[in-house]
Formats: sequence, C-alpha cells, structure tokens
Amino acid sequence: MIQNAHAASSRPWVAETEPPFLRIQKVTKKFGDFTAVDEVSLDIYRGELFCLLGGSGCGKSTLLRMLAGFEAPSEGRIEIDGQDMAGIPPYERPTNMMFQSYALFPHMTVERNIAYGLLREGVKRDEAMSRVADILKLVQMTQFARRKPHQLSGGQRQRVALARALVKRPKVLLLDEPLGALDKKLREETQFELLKIQETLGITFIVVTHDQEEAMTLSTRIGVMDEGQIVQVGEPAEIYEHPSSRFVADFVGSVNLFEGRISVDEKDRLEIDSAEMGGTIHVGHSTSCTLDQKVWYALRPEKVRLDREEPVGEANRARGMVEEVLYLGGQSIYKIKLDSGKSVKATKPNLLRHEDDAISWDEPAWISWGDTAGVVLTR
Repeated sequence: MIQNAHAASSRPWVAETEPPFLRIQKVTKKFGDFTAVDEVSLDIYRGELFCLLGGSGCGKSTLLRMLAGFEAPSEGRIEIDGQDMAGIPPYERPTNMMFQSYALFPHMTVERNIAYGLLREGVKRDEAMSRVADILKLVQMTQFARRKPHQLSGGQRQRVALARALVKRPKVLLLDEPLGALDKKLREETQFELLKIQETLGITFIVVTHDQEEAMTLSTRIGVMDEGQIVQVGEPAEIYEHPSSRFVADFVGSVNLFEGRISVDEKDRLEIDSAEMGGTIHVGHSTSCTLDQKVWYALRPEKVRLDREEPVGEANRARGMVEEVLYLGGQSIYKIKLDSGKSVKATKPNLLRHEDDAISWDEPAWISWGDTAGVVLTR
C-alpha cells in the first residue's frame, strides 16, 4: 500500500494549525422528494488528497458536482479559500473537474486539447503553449503532443485529461472516478503518478471513488459516504483499523463480524459472549458500552491465525473446517466454517513458492487471534 508522503509531514486536521481550505457546512441536495446529500459537513485542508468513498447512489458524485458549481445546494454553504461559493458559476470558481469519460476532443491533438481552455479564456498563445509544454512534461506526455486521442492508450488519455484540468492552475482539482476506466495494473501505476503530480504541485485534490483500495492508496484522509451522509472521516489506517460502524468495517476491506453481548466490562478488558463464535471473545481494551449490550466484534482476515492443532497462548480460538481455499498469488484466502456454523475468512501470505504441508480443503483447523486484534462496534 502506498501512503501519501504529505500526510506524514503535515496533518493540519490533527494539529489544527491552520483553518480549513474548503468548508462544507450542513449541505443538503434534494431532487424532488429524493435527498441525494443529507446535511453533510466537512472540512478539507490545503494540499490534501481527500477521497470521498462510497457505493453507487450514496451521494458522493452529487457532492462533487456541488463543489464544482454544476449543482446548487438545496440548503447549506460551501466555502473555498474563505469565499462563499453561493451563486458563483463553475467557470468563475477556483476549481476544475476531471471526468471519468475524459471528454477529449477527438479532432484535436493532445497539445490543442490541453490548450483549448486557456485560449478560450483569452490567455495569449505564447503563454498558453508554454504552460501546455510544462504540464505535458509533468505528466510525461511531451512526446505525444502531436497525436490525437484515438492514437493513445487508455492510460495516456487519462494523463491528457489530467493535464487539461491542471493547466488552468485551479486551487482545487475535482476528480470523479479518475481511474475507473483503466485495467488493474495500469490503475496501480497511475496511482503512483497521480500522487507524484499532486505532491509536486501542492494542489488540493478531491477524488470520488467506489474503490476502497484506491482510496486507501491515494488519500491523506477518507470520507466514507452512505445514503447521502458522511458516516466516518479519517486517515486510511484509522478507517481500516478503527471503523465506526459495521457498514464502514464491511465496506472498507474484508471483515469477519461476530454478534454478541457484553458479559464483562472492566477498565482494561471486555468479554463478549458470542454464539456465532462459539464461546467468549476476550478483548484487551475497553469501549463505551454497558453490560449485556448487543455489540459486534470486527476482525480482519489477516489478523486471524490458522493452525491444524489447537493453539496455546492466544486469547481467542475456535475450531472449524476449511470449506474453500482461494489462491491469489501473494496470499491465499481460507474460508472456514466454525463448529458454531459461522463462516469466517483468514488470509495467509504465500512466502514459499510451494508448501507441501499447507492446510487444504476439507481439513479440520483452528483459528485464533490476540485480544487486541479486533474492534468492538456498537452500531
């Protein structure tokens, strides 16, 4: 997983050393009786690469279009760099938008596609072409300046669209599913390039995506959306390791969820009676809950250890039968049906080219994990 270097060097959302660069305050968007965005409030800081993550129809693209000025909020306020955006049309906002379709002019060369917006705004031709040359160099497309879009690969067209959006020097670049049309390998390569470009220019990027891996890879922070609302905001590791709800835990990565009730609640530990697990889950920390409260215990598959013999020393263990093994090259995913009837997943890295003694289908096995491996969820 890549981690945006900017996040390590500057985290104004934690230190509160500067005011937010972009403020969304109780923004709602209705289309007739349908509420697409529901009282969203969000602060984004200068130089962030912020991802809005969510499934289809959750409101993330509608929120992006309101930032761009293509839609007007039904209620609420949007500020960019201290300026209220109410009534300001898209062409006068300090933003630019890169669409998933790229929308390049097929009859124009790469160079003319990128220069088009500058020339339309009255920028002198010499200055416009100088800026085009600079941005082509940044996206590593100088040698393709005279080609037309149909002569380019998907990844190259994506870079041209990015260059066209950046050449106008917006304060905020809005990207709607920017890598969705690329294949997996090219998407991963382009993620590196996008990070390098963003860090070089220092422009605030806001990316809409449904791909949790893409969001984890690119962002300084993620805002997870569901049914028009922001349900959690945090850095990638926080979202993954400390989800605020079952929805977030399940949407961001793979997870095992055990339902149960709190049977012991002490300062430094909890115990959860869980029929799904087939016993008691021991948790080595406390949380805000009460005795006999219904909770869910979220456990990531990579935190689960898989053994043939009953493990010694682990806080939690359960026995089951291996139902499926999926080989994915770098790792294998095991699906185990516990004696309780609950199916769980465990992942195991494939460190050797061939392992003669590997656990296989239809074998009995034990799963186990430490008391700090999972997180307790109350909703």
